[in-house]
Amino acid sequence: MPKYPLMIKTWPLILIIWVLDTIMTFLQIHMQEVTLYNNLILTATNGASAAFCACILSLVLLPYFIRRQQILLFALAAVSFCLVVSALVVYFSLPVICSSLGEVIARPQICSFQSMMPGHFISVLMCCGTVCGIRFYQEYARTYVDKEQLRTAHLEAELTLLRHQVNPHFVFNMMNSIHVLIEKDARQASEMVLEFSDMLRYQLYDCSKPFIPLQQEIIYLQNYVNVENKRRGNELQVDCKWDVHTPHCLISPLILTPFVENAFKHVSCFNDKPNYIRMDLYQEADSLFFVIENSREEEPPLPGDTVSTQKGIGLVNVQKRLALIYPEKHFLKIHETAGQYTVFLEVKINAAQNN
Repeated sequence: MPKYPLMIKTWPLILIIWVLDTIMTFLQIHMQEVTLYNNLILTATNGASAAFCACILSLVLLPYFIRRQQILLFALAAVSFCLVVSALVVYFSLPVICSSLGEVIARPQICSFQSMMPGHFISVLMCCGTVCGIRFYQEYARTYVDKEQLRTAHLEAELTLLRHQVNPHFVFNMMNSIHVLIEKDARQASEMVLEFSDMLRYQLYDCSKPFIPLQQEIIYLQNYVNVENKRRGNELQVDCKWDVHTPHCLISPLILTPFVENAFKHVSCFNDKPNYIRMDLYQEADSLFFVIENSREEEPPLPGDTVSTQKGIGLVNVQKRLALIYPEKHFLKIHETAGQYTVFLEVKINAAQNN
């Protein structure tokens, strides 16, 4: 919405344009050497009719036709209305007009309805056209703002829903991990429950914000990796690199987590060869890069580098969140081969909060 008060309210615009039109009319009549008294009468007559038409058209007819998306019909109605008002004003004020002009013109007989009507009609139409043009811009701006507010509310509601979908997905995975570890080592399972409670606290409180410091997200990921390492023991090799030089920059919470969850969920379980997960999070200027690889069971390679449609809800949700929060400000590539799954993500970490 325009920030200037005169572009928000209509009546100041009508007043300003009416004053300017009245001044111009007064000066034009004054140049014809009409007496001041008659000049004021003629100016007031023209100005009153212009102001009346501008108010009716801009405040009543224009909003009515805009709501019905009938702008062409409004234009026809506006011209007709100005024509009728001008005709009535000229007809009833003709004696005063002719009496005033008779003092300065050589041929008073040219003072007739046919000769006076066009000039008055054009003057009223120009005044009304200016006011209605600005009024149309106001209505368009108001409609645009309403649509943007509705769109923003819709996106916020969708993001909230997506976050709520991520949390149960994470909880189910971790509870299953704790269940498995209880049978192996009760003490480590107890420690995992405490770490898990800290992670839930992060999700419940910190993740309610639209953006958080990147360092908080990294700590959360590190805790997640530690919990998974305790559950899996020596059967999985996990290598992590965290190279971020501005840890206080902002990022959308849980935007990286689904990729880590997906790696641990689908990593291979070989007995005769290494099972690995490699994570590399690094920063260059205002871009954040996240590369994660995990070994996978031998399967026929998928055609091309497209993402399989049979993926979990976490990965699908993070793709939607990236599209909503970082539109045209991120690049995601997922590459699958027979023995490895690779995710490459680039995000402009300052793009979303600066928009």
